[in-house]
Amino acid sequence: MDLATSVALLRGWLETNAPGDIGRLNPAADPNDIRLISANRFALHPELREWLALHDGVRADRGLTGPGGFIPGGYFLLGSESMRLGQRDMEKAVAWSLEEDLVDFVVGNVAHVRWVPIAETHVGSQLVVDHREGPDFGSVLEIDSDLEVWGVKRWASLAEMFDSTYRALSDGTPVSDVAGDEIHSSLVQSPDGAVYVDWQ
Repeated sequence: MDLATSVALLRGWLETNAPGDIGRLNPAADPNDIRLISANRFALHPELREWLALHDGVRADRGLTGPGGFIPGGYFLLGSESMRLGQRDMEKAVAWSLEEDLVDFVVGNVAHVRWVPIAETHVGSQLVVDHREGPDFGSVLEIDSDLEVWGVKRWASLAEMFDSTYRALSDGTPVSDVAGDEIHSSLVQSPDGAVYVDWQ
């Protein structure tokens, strides 16, 4: 399924069932902000450009659970500015690993100059889109220190991530995380009355 269709289906489900989440989606990103994410570095994956042309991530209360974390695992989608800053942090981590002779521990595990962070949890786990050339170009990787997951492929594409999320929510089925454990979604209400998706 293509990304636009997957996003439309997910949006429709959220509008009906989790208005707290749909209310946190930002409007489209500025085209220049999208360009700056990987400017003078590499070409941004078409699906990532397409997603940001629809929504510039979500507004979320950093450090807290709550509306906006509807991607399995409680991931909050980042905006274009956070993606740009996250990619630059990846570059800094790789440079540091070269200086400290820790390349084998860092590059391709917790950082890569061609990884673009696209989502994070309130405890610091990350999803990144892989921009390295090869068969996994465009795949969504997960970094989760609690699970000792280092750059493991979670979804083959952004479209698959949105489609998988929609199917799990609409069917009420659990999702397996990269460690093989099942996580379940439920609808909860925040103190201000907003209904949103929670993953446990």
